[in-house]
Amino acid sequence: MDDSVNTLQTTEDREPLSPEIGRRGGGNRRAVIALGGGGARGLAHLGVMEAIGESGVRTERIVGVSIGSLMGGLCAVDSDIKRVQAKAIGLLHSPVFSEKCRQLMAAASRVSARDRRESQQLGPADWFSLWYQRLERIMRHGHRLTKIIRSPSLLSDQILHEAIEALVPDIDLAETKVPLSIVAADLKSGHRIVLERGSLRKAILASTAIPGFFPPIQWDDMLLSDIGVLDAIPLSIAKSYASDLTVGVDVGSTVQRIDTFGTAIDVVMRMEEIGERLCRRHSLPHADILIRPDVGYLPWYDFTDPSTLIASGLRAARAALRGQISRTAVVA
Repeated sequence: MDDSVNTLQTTEDREPLSPEIGRRGGGNRRAVIALGGGGARGLAHLGVMEAIGESGVRTERIVGVSIGSLMGGLCAVDSDIKRVQAKAIGLLHSPVFSEKCRQLMAAASRVSARDRRESQQLGPADWFSLWYQRLERIMRHGHRLTKIIRSPSLLSDQILHEAIEALVPDIDLAETKVPLSIVAADLKSGHRIVLERGSLRKAILASTAIPGFFPPIQWDDMLLSDIGVLDAIPLSIAKSYASDLTVGVDVGSTVQRIDTFGTAIDVVMRMEEIGERLCRRHSLPHADILIRPDVGYLPWYDFTDPSTLIASGLRAARAALRGQISRTAVVA
């Protein structure tokens, strides 16, 4: 996927992320922020965006992929980062979200007595962990092989719909307060797609539709899916827009040594993990400032402690930005 297709290139001068931007240390610095994929680890993006606002750097565009598109969408439509953080945390801890997770698990296959007992003690965010562990058991024992072979996805995208609708308004991408670009893959053409016009919710849904797990999204004559494995941090796209700084946020997993692989699924998932790491490395030179929150240890499906993830992003961004802004040249 060497070439990209933009649905629209926008140049509107919309308001910055924070009302304090431009009044403090960052002076007249401007940045395009690339928010990478990483599942639950992407909650750290909200802490990063808080630190960027504190620094005084003006966010001139956000480019997001996968969970980065959802966190970027939240920040692009609401300039109050504390309110954005509270909204995300509130959803993950809400009874309504918990019920949607129960429905997702029930839809995956028959709920076992074991899962039913475990579920009684869970908070809403814990459902992702139980759900993923259960999917692993199902796939390892071959219970869903027929569905995997004959269907475009293992699961319904209902939970994605519900989360996106709860977090972002039903507006056009061109209406966000901060310009926003959302990156996905077109399965038909094999192109990387950059969405900048059309439904914000649908664009996020396309970018978060993990191949195989969730169904791809029809968009005009394209069939869109998460491109996270191949473009985990969309820095090359961010760089093409930047008039000053390009900031990358890496919330990828830490690749640990594994000595045994029991199933073909284990091998496939391991190769995806290795491929994503190599693609991340390839994109990093495009960043003027790279922010790496200490979240790589966490499984992508573990949404149980959003506050800690946000705090990790805040700490990492403050450390990365300290001194970096003054050392990089301002572009007139």
